[in-house]
Amino acid sequence: MVRGLIVGAVGFAAAFGVERLYASLAPDIARYERMREMSGQKPILQELMGKVVGSVADNGGTLADGAGGIVTGLVADVVRYARIRGM
Repeated sequence: MVRGLIVGAVGFAAAFGVERLYASLAPDIARYERMREMSGQKPILQELMGKVVGSVADNGGTLADGAGGIVTGLVADVVRYARIRGM
């Protein structure tokens, strides 16, 4: 019973922390998605899911194969966002 209470409390604290993090980042995420839309790119979640499905469907590849492209794209987007924000 004590273990259940501890696990429940930790789970609640984690859920609360994630919700607060999402609430604080929601405006920036919305701005980022609008910037991707203006660039003609797909939404980030759709792109990530495509990478996951693509690497699972490709028996020879792994998820790590597509990770380099995702990281490179995110870095380029962050630099572009910072440049736009600085104007």
